[in-house]
Amino acid sequence: MQLLYNHSLKTIHKKLIVILMFMAFLSQPEIIAQRFGNYLQFGKIELEKENYTEAIKYFNNSIKHRPASYEGYFLRGYAKYSLDDFIGAEKDFTQASVYDPFNPEIYHYRAITRSEQYNFGGAFEDFETAIEIDPKNAFYYLNRARTYLYIDEYESAITDCNKAVELKFTKENVFLMRGMAKAGIEQYEEAIKDLDIAIRKKPENTYGYVQRGAVWMEIKEPDSALVDFNKALSINNDDSYALFNRAQAYMELDDTTNAFYDLNKVIELSPYNSYAYYNRAILKIGTEDIQGGIEDLDKVLAMNPENIVVYLYRGKLKASESDFQGAIIDYSKAIEIYPDFADAYYERSKARKALQDYFGAEEDYNMAYSINKFNFNDNDSLKLEEEMYLKRIIAFSGEFYDKGADNVRIQDQIVQIELQPIFTTVVYSKSVETIRLFDTFEKPVYHSEVISLSSTQDRMSGNIADTQLDTLVQKIRANPSDPMNYYNRAEIYANMQNYNKALQDYDIAIMLDPDYILAYFNRANIRFKLTELLSDEYESQYQLNANFIQPVVPQSTYDTTFLEHSYEEILNDYNKVLELDPDFFYALFNRGYVKCIIGDYWGSVSDYEKALEFEPMFSEAYYNKGLILIYLNLKTVGCESMSTAGELGIQESYHVMKRYCN
Repeated sequence: MQLLYNHSLKTIHKKLIVILMFMAFLSQPEIIAQRFGNYLQFGKIELEKENYTEAIKYFNNSIKHRPASYEGYFLRGYAKYSLDDFIGAEKDFTQASVYDPFNPEIYHYRAITRSEQYNFGGAFEDFETAIEIDPKNAFYYLNRARTYLYIDEYESAITDCNKAVELKFTKENVFLMRGMAKAGIEQYEEAIKDLDIAIRKKPENTYGYVQRGAVWMEIKEPDSALVDFNKALSINNDDSYALFNRAQAYMELDDTTNAFYDLNKVIELSPYNSYAYYNRAILKIGTEDIQGGIEDLDKVLAMNPENIVVYLYRGKLKASESDFQGAIIDYSKAIEIYPDFADAYYERSKARKALQDYFGAEEDYNMAYSINKFNFNDNDSLKLEEEMYLKRIIAFSGEFYDKGADNVRIQDQIVQIELQPIFTTVVYSKSVETIRLFDTFEKPVYHSEVISLSSTQDRMSGNIADTQLDTLVQKIRANPSDPMNYYNRAEIYANMQNYNKALQDYDIAIMLDPDYILAYFNRANIRFKLTELLSDEYESQYQLNANFIQPVVPQSTYDTTFLEHSYEEILNDYNKVLELDPDFFYALFNRGYVKCIIGDYWGSVSDYEKALEFEPMFSEAYYNKGLILIYLNLKTVGCESMSTAGELGIQESYHVMKRYCN
């Protein structure tokens, strides 16, 4: 055995020399440059095909091989921006500016990204820098005009549109934007002239008709507006933005039936459109369906959990139904988000008075009065930062797209948001892509030098499983004191989903070898799987609902005290694994998952952070940590973690960021 061991070491040593020679060859500057260029080129190809997640993979490699080049960061930032990962995009654009501080495109795109995050001060600084470097680029003025529109700075938007036209930019975009800005300062005739030009330049663009229809709505001509909305829908009958605007025209004309039809279709096409739910709530309340209206407002708050206006409105509806306690909860939530919300104090005062809480009612009334008095005496007291904060928290998520379209972006797809699952050792796999390797060389508690793990498992065929079981049965009969044979048989049983027999064999393996680390690890995994199967109340399908990660709970309830004991046993096994090898970060990941399930969120976050200390590229750990932090309402750090998970290949990250970070 010793001779075999020495021979294997020599073989490894020879292979290592070959690898080092090959690496030395690759370290030649021209080879690195070639690989860097290839990665960039392949990434650009994926960008052109709008395969942004694939593009990011190539740009990750280009950055790895040439970290001091701006291009990899800039292109990766653009890919992230296209996936609505504005946090990650801004970070990459900032890094690109370090390596190329005089490139105006970097500041231009960072400005757009910052405006998407309501950082308008930073956005305007970047636009100014880009224009200072390249004052003849019409796009910089055009996109700055769009940003001015965000904050209702219509005159400035018009000035920038005029500058773009002066620089020979005459596409329909500039006339659309200038028309919207002119409508903002009530120059409606001039606005319609600009929108007419935009439509003539590109008559197949439905947006021009919708914007002109919106102007007709502003000047109280809903019939004319309907003509434009219908024209847009004749071009694309699934244009959810045109449908939404037509619904508003129908509401103005008191055509409730058609308004309901259009809003329902908008929701069918764009299920995350809070504008549509909010307007449908208004319609339902108008038809005295108060409860239906409240249910739609619930959906609005699930998508926009900081919208103080919706809390106020829902609170008033609850109060109208004599649900004063529910109303107070909504008013209090609005005040928690924005402590200077005078209307919420005033309405809570009335609700408290109805419940005969006269002291609390008077306290709230005085608070509302003092806030109004302060703002009346000091109209300029709100700084731009606070104004932008208010703008953000009263905004709706207006996503107008067709979920059934062929070109639905990754972040717009309708998916269930859940934690990334636990890892188990691999017995059989049809694909090597999902397999992770953990190096256990010179760690005596392991019975092999490398462990294969995966969060997904393939079932081996019955014939293969039966053959392997027969072989292991013979080995156990020949040598009943060898724990490895019981462990191997347990893995086969687990793959066959015969969990009871698997647990029995893991128990025997541990009895024969109290330090058999993988037996503890897999026993914990099997026990967790059994708790999932035994109780629907604690299934692992955790969803983000409003501001909460909630398990799906069925209507029927029964004694679940056995679950507490089960989770305790699972955690004890993971604890034993980490006692034997504190570096086994997959056990930390799994333990963090279980802690999240039982409500120990900070313990879960701590485990994921420890796992990341050992493996900084552990994408699933970033994802789960980010999801929990978002639940805990620590969105800044949660979304940063989610952005890193996306960069490392977890596509589900972009669904989460789209819903809860932007």
